[in-house]
Amino acid sequence: MSRETVPSVVILGEDWTLTAAVRGLISERWPGVATAEAGSPAGLSAWLERYPAAGVLLCLRPHESLPWLDSLSPLLWDRAVRVVSPTVWYSDRMVLGYLGYRRAVSTDTLTGWLPGRQGAGRCKGGHPLSGFMDEVVRGAEKRRGGKELPVPGRMSRTRTACLVREVQKESLRMLPAQVTARQWFILCRLTDGMKGGQVAALTGLQEKTVSLYRRHVLCALGMEEVKSGMPLYRGVMVRESLQRYPSGAGLTENRYGQPGREERMADKEGEV
Repeated sequence: MSRETVPSVVILGEDWTLTAAVRGLISERWPGVATAEAGSPAGLSAWLERYPAAGVLLCLRPHESLPWLDSLSPLLWDRAVRVVSPTVWYSDRMVLGYLGYRRAVSTDTLTGWLPGRQGAGRCKGGHPLSGFMDEVVRGAEKRRGGKELPVPGRMSRTRTACLVREVQKESLRMLPAQVTARQWFILCRLTDGMKGGQVAALTGLQEKTVSLYRRHVLCALGMEEVKSGMPLYRGVMVRESLQRYPSGAGLTENRYGQPGREERMADKEGEV
């Protein structure tokens, strides 16, 4: 069987403990699938040159990985792709939805499937990556030889700032029907670090009402377990200050502070 037709998966991420665990999980469950790890977009491109039909698993926290996910979109178009993340908060879901990715697979759902583990999750249905692996096998049957591999988009802080603003707008637009704009405003102020009493004074509400609104909105967003602290800061709003870039990435801006034509990241069309 040629390299082009071997089912294969490339796992991208900077946390080698996570990528190694995911790679071991796939090798144990699907021994006929070739696997490789990449630590950067450039490394991913190199592996996809060798395995043109490979599926890709992105081991990233979406809420802090807008530059990665945005720049990789051209490279991942028309390919089996899933994100594996330790967090699947509202901010994570909004980033993935805005950029056209599917909802992330939580690492918690994969824990019971690691070699040597017998988790309760195995009794609740199929393997969380079964659908992705089915796509990988089907993709290997479609020869991609002869096609030029797209180049990942270049990253820039200006581009990232623009994306953060757009995702924040999307987060407001996609709120569940039972959440009002005022309740969202209150929760956002709490995520910014304001105390309940400060928000109450700002809005003219009682502090108890502010607390009730916080719990109501978090439940509506599927984040009942989040109470306060860093998860609240990260899990609700996408923030520019949290965005990560690959080690050694060259972040270029033109003399007007905007991405130049050659540095501009490719626009997204359709879903990945």
